[in-house]
Amino acid sequence: MPSFKVQTPDLETRQKVEEVFEQTRILQRQIELEPGRWSFVVFGAQGKEHTIIREGCAVHLRIHDSLVYIATVGDPGEVGERGMPIEEFAQEEISPDLRGLEIYQVDPFRPLTIYEKRKGPSPAIASETIVEEFRDKNTAIIETPDERYWSLSVLKYLNECDRFFPDVLTEAIRKGSLPLKGYFSPPFTKFH
Repeated sequence: MPSFKVQTPDLETRQKVEEVFEQTRILQRQIELEPGRWSFVVFGAQGKEHTIIREGCAVHLRIHDSLVYIATVGDPGEVGERGMPIEEFAQEEISPDLRGLEIYQVDPFRPLTIYEKRKGPSPAIASETIVEEFRDKNTAIIETPDERYWSLSVLKYLNECDRFFPDVLTEAIRKGSLPLKGYFSPPFTKFH
């Protein structure tokens, strides 16, 4: 079963990660899964006046070095590789207190892309308003407890997707059943 772990620079950051995961709410999941693409809307309070809404997606990282990919999926710490820095995963500004956080065993790595970032309604009515706006779209709706930690809330959602819909390649690596005949044409061209 896919899993991930984070390495934090200190106990305070670890506690913040756990708190954000606990308080994140997945209000809607994607209606239909798109191969290699996970669309989402993530929103959270910025003070008491309004929310920040981010629309984006996570897309399979292009595999240029399959040995590094396999090592990373296995356990980067055991082969001397670092995890993916949160800055690389989020590809946008992050809260200063998350700097130094590394993500291990994301199955598969999917850096996030944000197409739109905007101010939304007050936190009191945000959930209802945003669910209504995106109800009929094929996108996940994620509520984060604080907009500064949006990337952690999306990570929680992606981990749930991995638990229920595991990646074919990573599962084959874990089970030791490579090569996968019929799934890939060299060099893993379906992972673009």
